[in-house]
Amino acid sequence: MKRRDFLRAATVTAPLAFMLKTPAKAQLPGGVDELVRELGFTFEIPLNKAVGSTGALLHIAREQLSESEFAQISEFVSGVERLIQQASNVVKATMPKSMSEMAGVMEKLALPAESTDKFRDFALEYVRSRGGRKIVGLLQKAWKS
Repeated sequence: MKRRDFLRAATVTAPLAFMLKTPAKAQLPGGVDELVRELGFTFEIPLNKAVGSTGALLHIAREQLSESEFAQISEFVSGVERLIQQASNVVKATMPKSMSEMAGVMEKLALPAESTDKFRDFALEYVRSRGGRKIVGLLQKAWKS
């Protein structure tokens, strides 16, 4: 095989070989950081309050769902564990285990308690609009009142 033919074959097959080894994954572009940033912009709240409230909601999901269900959320929304840790530092209190405990988190963040429903609905719609219908179902299961 001539060098020219080898190079031509390599340029065609090499990209295909790399694509086959990388399985396609549905994932929220920008991960959890994008979600938090958009929530903050939409509701005109400081970034630390968006981090605290979103992280608390995701902590509830971690508490309410099985490990495998929460792993699906973490896979779709990269950075979830990091955000939960950051939220814990912002809230400076025990993280909520159910939606009934969100009022205390919102109080610590100096946000109205009714904001919980708005933030929850925003997160669900945001994930749904980016192709995460299955993830929305899991989050709804975790966040049911």
